[in-house]
Amino acid sequence: MQQQEALGRSKGGFSTKIHLQSEGMGKPMQFVLTPGQTSDVKGFEPLNAKVKVKRLGRGRPKQRPRYLLGDKAYDAEAIRRTLRRQHTTPVIPKRKNAKRKPAFP
Repeated sequence: MQQQEALGRSKGGFSTKIHLQSEGMGKPMQFVLTPGQTSDVKGFEPLNAKVKVKRLGRGRPKQRPRYLLGDKAYDAEAIRRTLRRQHTTPVIPKRKNAKRKPAFP
């Protein structure tokens, strides 16, 4: 993986996005820094590649979580497709301008 600059320039000045992965109780496990002007999809890819969920008892860590919670910025079909392939249920709200709307109101 290529190292990239974590500080980006935008209208408001320099900024950085922090993509954080935490366990079910909210304890941070790992994070990825990206420039502020980049898409959140680009922050998701390296974070998802090195997922390791520690088990309560003995044994190897799980490679994939059961659920993934994210905000509206992660509402991309590519992310949802990746998660479905990994048998992970995405819990991500739809954006207002999303092409596909959920069946419920």
